[in-house]
Amino acid sequence: MNLFAVSVTVVICIALIVFVIVRNQKDKKQFEQQLKNDYHKTKDEEDDVDADEVLK
Repeated sequence: MNLFAVSVTVVICIALIVFVIVRNQKDKKQFEQQLKNDYHKTKDEEDDVDADEVLK
């Protein structure tokens, strides 16, 4: 009986560790994508209109 309880506990712990690792990799990819999208662009990259172009 004791061996069965230990075996079940070990299997559950391994499954939990695998779940946490897979979930962490998924969250890491989402976080990196969010950082790429939220990064503030410089004025050159924002396609700002220069004063010279407005006067033309």
